[in-house]
Amino acid sequence: MSDSLDYRSLGDPFNVALNGLQSEFARSRGRITSFTPDVSVFYGHPRVMTDTDWADMAALAGPGRTASVRDCQTPVPAHWDSLDTIDLVQYSGENVVPEASDDFTVLGVEDVPEMTALVELTKPGPFLPRTIEMGTYLGYREGGRLLAMAGQRLHLPGWVEISAVCTHPDARGRGLARRLVAAVAQVIVDGGETPFLHTSGDNPARRLYERMGFVLRSNVTLEIVRVPQEA
Repeated sequence: MSDSLDYRSLGDPFNVALNGLQSEFARSRGRITSFTPDVSVFYGHPRVMTDTDWADMAALAGPGRTASVRDCQTPVPAHWDSLDTIDLVQYSGENVVPEASDDFTVLGVEDVPEMTALVELTKPGPFLPRTIEMGTYLGYREGGRLLAMAGQRLHLPGWVEISAVCTHPDARGRGLARRLVAAVAQVIVDGGETPFLHTSGDNPARRLYERMGFVLRSNVTLEIVRVPQEA
């Protein structure tokens, strides 16, 4: 790993993005921040949450709505529902070889319905109506159909996250995911920054990322919780 890279922001990426380069998408209440609901699902919060912090998170999310807590050292309040617990794995990409390709096109707002359908089919993670505003997304089309895509999500000082890597079942086994990740990495490197990514601990794509040179940085728990309904 390069000694010149500053890895500190990777330790708390949601807070850093929301309170920094992507603050235009942020809402806040007390010590809690979140992306606007049509952009992303993630929340920034202290690792140790007080009763006031939980109340502020509830107010931001809204009654009966979901929120996410990353690497939280405080139990979720007893009257909240814990819906899912994800082993969130983070990789840094300073050793990845970027590679542009003329086979891919930049996707725009007009492509969001197709992008959303591809995400719903392949389940790479959340993609919302305005997620595309978080960065550049590249797609692969064949016969007019969007068959694969990848893009940018979190922006941290010196780092940009690669996200929404997915391939339609009809196009798997052709190396599209690897090439798209390398192409998005090229866009990031051309901007003077370094790629990183998140995935789940049980995602078979981890083997691909590691072969490409991504370096494991951390495993933390991401818990999806539901705010109780108001009485």
